[in-house]
Amino acid sequence: MRHLLAICCLALLPAAAFAQRATPAPYFQQEVNYTIDVALDDRKHELTGHEQVQYTNNSLQALTFIWFHLWPNAYRDNRTAFARQELRNGNRAFAFAPAAQRGFIDGLAFTVDGQAATLEFDPNNPDVAKLLLPRPLAAGATAAISTPFRVKLPGPFSRMRHVGQNYQITQWYPKPAVLDRRGWHPMPYLDQGEFYSEFGSFDVRITLPANYTVGATGELQNPDEIARLEGLAAETAKKTTQADFGDDLTFPASATATKTLRYKQDRVHDFAWFADKRFNVLKSAVTLPSGRAVTSWVLFTNREATRWIKGLQDVNEALMRYSHWVGEYPYSSATAVQAGVGPGSMEYPMVTVCIPEALVHEVGHNWFYGILGSNERDFAWMDEGVNTYFEKRLAALDSIKATPFGGSSITDRAIRSQVEGLPPTALKQVAYQVLASRGLDQPVQGLTSAAFGKRNYGLMTYHKTASLLHYLAGYLGQERFDRALQAYYERWKFRHPYPEDMQASFEESTGQPLGWFFNDLLTGTHRYNAYLSAPLAVEDRVQVQVRTDSPVPWAVPVSSLDANGKVLETRWTPPFGRAGTEAASPLSFRRAGVASLVVDAGYLTPQLNRRDDRLQLNSPAPRLEPLRLRPLASVERWDQAAINWLPALGANTSDKLMLGAAFYNSLLAPKRLQYLAMPLYSFARKEVNGIASLQLNLLPASKARTVTVGATVQRFERYLKLEPSVSVVLPHSAFNGPQHRLTLSGTAVNTQDRLRNLNIVTADYRGRIRNALREWNWQVDLNRMRARSNETGNDAPAFLLRGAVSLQQFYSPTKRVQVRLFGGSFLQTHENRDFFLGLSGSPDYRRQTVFLDRPQISRTLAAQYHQTDDRDGAFKAFMPVFTNNWLTTVNLQVDVPVVPLAVFADFGATREPFVVGGRSRNTYYDAGLAVPLLEFAVPMLKDVLQIYLPVAGTQYENFLPSSRKDFTDRIRFVLRLDRLSPFRLLDEQLAQ
Repeated sequence: MRHLLAICCLALLPAAAFAQRATPAPYFQQEVNYTIDVALDDRKHELTGHEQVQYTNNSLQALTFIWFHLWPNAYRDNRTAFARQELRNGNRAFAFAPAAQRGFIDGLAFTVDGQAATLEFDPNNPDVAKLLLPRPLAAGATAAISTPFRVKLPGPFSRMRHVGQNYQITQWYPKPAVLDRRGWHPMPYLDQGEFYSEFGSFDVRITLPANYTVGATGELQNPDEIARLEGLAAETAKKTTQADFGDDLTFPASATATKTLRYKQDRVHDFAWFADKRFNVLKSAVTLPSGRAVTSWVLFTNREATRWIKGLQDVNEALMRYSHWVGEYPYSSATAVQAGVGPGSMEYPMVTVCIPEALVHEVGHNWFYGILGSNERDFAWMDEGVNTYFEKRLAALDSIKATPFGGSSITDRAIRSQVEGLPPTALKQVAYQVLASRGLDQPVQGLTSAAFGKRNYGLMTYHKTASLLHYLAGYLGQERFDRALQAYYERWKFRHPYPEDMQASFEESTGQPLGWFFNDLLTGTHRYNAYLSAPLAVEDRVQVQVRTDSPVPWAVPVSSLDANGKVLETRWTPPFGRAGTEAASPLSFRRAGVASLVVDAGYLTPQLNRRDDRLQLNSPAPRLEPLRLRPLASVERWDQAAINWLPALGANTSDKLMLGAAFYNSLLAPKRLQYLAMPLYSFARKEVNGIASLQLNLLPASKARTVTVGATVQRFERYLKLEPSVSVVLPHSAFNGPQHRLTLSGTAVNTQDRLRNLNIVTADYRGRIRNALREWNWQVDLNRMRARSNETGNDAPAFLLRGAVSLQQFYSPTKRVQVRLFGGSFLQTHENRDFFLGLSGSPDYRRQTVFLDRPQISRTLAAQYHQTDDRDGAFKAFMPVFTNNWLTTVNLQVDVPVVPLAVFADFGATREPFVVGGRSRNTYYDAGLAVPLLEFAVPMLKDVLQIYLPVAGTQYENFLPSSRKDFTDRIRFVLRLDRLSPFRLLDEQLAQ
């Protein structure tokens, strides 16, 4: 998507003669004033309207065209940028939406100063069009542009939507794109990625049935409607409990009479409105520091009504705090409207639609997005991140909000015990650490909104930015930070600032160069780590030198602490790091009462490793931290180390029931040196089995995303396995294009019962590319395999080459077709009985699959016969075909509509014939039903456990079962326990 936008912009800028310059162009700002008349048809769910736009060209050049956004067309079909992004982000609902749920805008007939004008649509984006002006619009001149329009409102897929007769009318009218000093900014509508619009005025008339209640941008001009809202507010104020409101959410019949509401507002860049016949209304007001009063409103249905009563207080608190910290709210009112079914919260000038938990954040957007009109599509952090910083700052003032996990449940108590003694800032770093430790973080600045991973868009642009700003406030001091932010607000309100403008305002206000923050911290994914040299006592002071291995400069806070962990003093180094690894001069602290010196005691910096942050004075082990045993997961902290643990349960027919625990050093944020130990005691054999692994995780600065060097030891079922490996994941970004993994491993398996040793060297390459509709996977591995018997010595090595490619294609929101093509061959003829290809599953030489009955003791669980691993030939029915030549198969599986079943069919061939179903053959097939048992309870686990019911195939003498027993004896299953690993699940969810 980013590449598509870049291509479009490169093609458009030269034509507009507003190409980016190496040096900043003079600032200018266009003015766009709207007059709109619109009517809602709540039976057809349509808008019909007419728009007049006064467009003033304040640029230095004449314009021959104006780009327009026609964003309702984003919902037109599956070829729009919005539709493509939905698939990229894993959402299938829109792709399979019926025509009645789609949306569009039509009925356009543009005129400019009374003359007909041509609309030229972008061939790649039907929601972007170029209005060709009948004559050039000179610099300083104004054009009168008008057009009728009709909008078909879509279902609940994104911001503009209707659910029944609940209407969220956003991005709904023809709207000129921004032209600024960097050029034109035409942009298709996206769900992940917000907007950039010109400031001006709005005069909007809305006609709809008389019993609708509306919340909108601007000042309502109808005295009778104002009186109606106040009457509703008075009635709602009498209700205090959910029982007072009831639970009725049905829509009353629409009034036959209509009303026309008029809203006017200047100094805004968008207009949105929300309508429902069921809305309750509450009204309040706040008095700002200047003495000016602002009216606050909340509109909500009976759902979660009592939370919205509290929500009105949140609106007021946000208005007051942001006005104090940033700058005074300039408008006369602020309205919050309850979000209907579908995607959640979104801000607009003077009005927001949201859930109760997001009220502060969404009201705060009036400052960042509303008043400071930055280019949010390209620099989302300037809105989302800065606003999140203030949202979290306000939440910290509320003792309830500032105490995480304040509940009394077992889970809350367990988590609370792990974060005891940590400031809220430590928890704010966790999201960044979780991503960065996996190489999944992305720079806050330098990517368009669409280029972020699905999870990263929120975690990076919102939360990482907020944490970095908190760090900057710590470095500058809160008062200096606030003065700088206020200066930025005053200079750029109702204008279009860019990052360099914010940096210039901060540098001018503070008198400090801040390129290390704006140009390195915000635009990179560098790894930061600081540590202290041995302290030097000089008379009544103690000095310490700060060192870092960061590749770019950053400022490091160091604190002196007393014996109880209380901070005595905090000093900051100047930014350093690029020129060397040592600060220009040591930091000096008062010696009295100091028990330790700590890097970043307040958890402000973006460090991944805090194990070497504390230096204890007068201690025989100054860098040693107390060790704690913590369930499930723990937060990285400087005052203690942790071993995490979980209870573990295992069972198989050889070892029987096994109980134990898994011990590891991190689940949330993998460490550079990661370990896992999972001992399991077998009560039947009275011996210890289990798994242990040790791995070194490297995070390259470019090219590869991760490099992992590790070794695994595994003991079950009377075998011992040792497997060292090296794995490389490509490319550096997890969110653009195909993903690749290269692994080189050496596997040694000692099978005690058979007194044989297997040694296998494997080079494995895997790739994947996917969206919500389609996923391709491919794999190629080359194996050098050798067996050694205590009786016969070494057998000759065998070389096996295997490859598979699979396609998963959804034909409905929840149903799919799966196709797999497999081919494998030994590279030379061999007679080694230990190594072969299986038509109905892999022999699993490397012990990669959790088989319940590998020794084939049980008649119902026996590996191969009844449990398969769906590898090698992957036939669902068992056929005794094990070849040491070549094997190829095609595997098909199709989900059945309506019911949670699938039908399968497999086709295969081998070089040499095998006796199957009483006949010698070298071609094979099977067919039957697959039952995904866990889909009934947890749909996302449908592939973990499947039962295969073969109803036809060459395994039967006459291709069909001869009796019920012949059928039931051939039932098989696949159990993919590796897909339940919390480590794997977390990694997969984050890499979206």
